[in-house]
Amino acid sequence: MRIALVDDNPQDAQVLQGYLDWFSREVGLEWSYAYYSDGQAFLNGDTCQFDLIVMDVDMPGINGIETARLLRQRDPDVLLMFVTNMPQYALAGYAVDALDYLIKPVAYGDFTLKLQKTLRYLRRDRTEWITLHTTGGMVRLEPREILYVESTLHYLTYHTWSGEYRVRGAMAEAERTLQGYSFARCSRSYLVNLRHVRAIEGEDVVVETVRLKMTRSRREEFLERFTRFLGGMEP
Repeated sequence: MRIALVDDNPQDAQVLQGYLDWFSREVGLEWSYAYYSDGQAFLNGDTCQFDLIVMDVDMPGINGIETARLLRQRDPDVLLMFVTNMPQYALAGYAVDALDYLIKPVAYGDFTLKLQKTLRYLRRDRTEWITLHTTGGMVRLEPREILYVESTLHYLTYHTWSGEYRVRGAMAEAERTLQGYSFARCSRSYLVNLRHVRAIEGEDVVVETVRLKMTRSRREEFLERFTRFLGGMEP
C-alpha cells in the first residue's frame, strides 16, 4: 500500500507514520511512504502512484482543500483523508470526496478505525475476474461490471455494461460466485450489485436506469446491506 503524507508540520507527519507502522504490524500489511511539506510539492510529483493520501488543510501556499480540488482533476478515485486542526473545513473536505476527516491531535485508536475503513474500500475496488459458462461460450467479467443478476426458471441472466449473458443455473450459485463483491438480493429473482444502486424509491431499487422490484421479505436485509455498503462496511 502506497501512502502520501502531506503536512507542513514534520512532527505531526512523523506521529502519523508511527501510527501507520504500528498498525501495519498489527494487521500484517506493508506500507511505503512519501512525505511532502506542502500541497504544491505534492502536486509537482507523481500523485497517481498512491493508494491513500493523508493531508493537512492549513498549509502555506495552496491549502489542503485547494490541493485536493486540483488532485481530483487528475485522479477522481484515490482515497483521501484530511488530518487537521481546522474542523470548520470538514464540509469542504467532503466536497472533494474525502473518505474521512480527523482533528488533531489524533489518537491512535481513532486513526486505526479510519485505516480499517480505508482497507475495506481498497478491497472493495480490487480488480478480479469471474468466469461464466454461458449458452454462447465462456466469458470473463469483472464483478464491478455486473449491474444485477436475474433468475428465470433454470437460467441466470447477468446484466452488465457490455451486454447480457445467459447461464444455466440457480440464484444460489450466483450468490456463491459473487460472495465478497457487495451483491445483495432485493427479491427472489434479483441479485443486485450495490455499487450500481442509484436510489431506493418505495418498493423499487433503481440500478443505474433500471427499476427492480424489492419484496417485503427481502427489504430489511437489503436496506441494511446497502447502508453498510455506503458506510464502507461491506467488503
